[in-house]
Amino acid sequence: MVERMERTMPTTAVRDATSSRRFQPGQAVVGRVERVEEMETEERAALVRAGGQLVRARLEAPLAVGRLYLFEIHERQGTIYWKAIPLSEPASAPSGEEAVRRWQKAWKLPDAALPVLRQALKAGAAATKEEIAALTEAVKETGQPDAAEDVLAHLFRRRLPFSSAVFRALWAAKTGVSLAEGLGKLKAAIAALSAHPAALELIRVMEKFLSPPLSAYEAAVRLLLSGEEEAETARALLARLGLAPLPEDRRLALREAMQCRRFADIIRQLGLTDEEAFVERWAALDAAYQSGALPAAEAKLWAAARATRDPALSLFCWLRRAAVRLGLEDEAALVRVGKIEDLPSAPSLKRLLLRFLHESGSEGAKRAAEAILDQLDGMAIAAGGDGLIEHVWISFPLPLGGRSSDFAVCWQGRRKQGGPLDADYNRIVCCLTLEELGEVIVDMRVQRRIVHISIFHDDPRLAVAAARMAPLVKERFQAHGYALSGIDVKATRSAPPPPSVFLFADSCSEVDCQA
Repeated sequence: MVERMERTMPTTAVRDATSSRRFQPGQAVVGRVERVEEMETEERAALVRAGGQLVRARLEAPLAVGRLYLFEIHERQGTIYWKAIPLSEPASAPSGEEAVRRWQKAWKLPDAALPVLRQALKAGAAATKEEIAALTEAVKETGQPDAAEDVLAHLFRRRLPFSSAVFRALWAAKTGVSLAEGLGKLKAAIAALSAHPAALELIRVMEKFLSPPLSAYEAAVRLLLSGEEEAETARALLARLGLAPLPEDRRLALREAMQCRRFADIIRQLGLTDEEAFVERWAALDAAYQSGALPAAEAKLWAAARATRDPALSLFCWLRRAAVRLGLEDEAALVRVGKIEDLPSAPSLKRLLLRFLHESGSEGAKRAAEAILDQLDGMAIAAGGDGLIEHVWISFPLPLGGRSSDFAVCWQGRRKQGGPLDADYNRIVCCLTLEELGEVIVDMRVQRRIVHISIFHDDPRLAVAAARMAPLVKERFQAHGYALSGIDVKATRSAPPPPSVFLFADSCSEVDCQA
């Protein structure tokens, strides 16, 4: 929040550059001199505005008020000085592009550095020449300097490390193929390594984590709510799933929770202590059914239980566990644990890919694994940034229908005093590719707990379906203390960018966004 305020409001507090961790010897920053002061030691200091921050810096030479300078930061005998290279004439104020060109000329950098210097200037970033050069090379590798500049703006704006590795991760997150497609390429690449232990483990866990049975939880609920005539058969199937029949009060609570679609309450009523074991048992039971190994009565009831047309509960559980399955939380856990082998819980896709890179001998498989890792890293970096999460973004393969496609979500909003995310003011943009409709973008805005939903697609049938479902959606929001102002369906051409682009667009201040 401080960073956003500094970009839009004058900063009155003056910080001493010698005590600021932001400015270090070897770095450079562009700033405008607002005042020159005489110090008690007969040295000169200047109040310099750089990227919205006003700092007091010791100078190596007298400067002119109002002029723009490139300040190279040096240390001499324990004292930090700012050496100034003029970027403007005494009587003129250069445009941003002129200042960038003069910075480029002062450091003798190629034209490919212009996007990097331009965004560093806008953000008032303090960077070394080596960092600028490394970022320049990373931008050249993309072959798309205009698109890369959006990523650079995000990197500098959030004061992320100015490294080519961070840029490449963000670039992969913004422009890479969907994770579902990337996983398909990885599976094809490791097909020739089927005898390799690391490949076998990776394939097994990918199938387990990323291809869950979408009717698992609905089937369990159906068995728990079975009638008296099915009680004995249901008890046998529940035992195979590691579950037991519920007492009558919990059955009633479960039935009510299903009717009201309170999915968190349903999970509590199920009482699953180990969801991974439950999913494994479900898969084993379903395999027995498919092979004809179940008794006739059990097979008949199981067929009815698994034939749900509404997998919303299972999708809810899949979404709830997606970040853990992919390994988006591994970096934070590594800070506490120290090494990946000691991380708790079941192995994530990210951990398995890292192990696979060290043990695999296939270059094609390694490239496919590295591409997925870059996207996962970029996703985690973009969502976190320099401290408190202001943007939450996640994209993951969702096994919905006959094929997997990515479900991408970007949340933008603000925090309450003390840090909690403010659920009363936010915006959520999500994108989902469906088998029949193709790509659908949904934009949900929340202001003072009043919700408006816009769906972007050109199929005229969606407007009819949205009008029919609006009363039910309104009821569901009211159950959580929200009011629905409306649902509209708009043409695809008026849609906001998909989350992977929307995240880097910087078109949002709090929730007053420009789509």
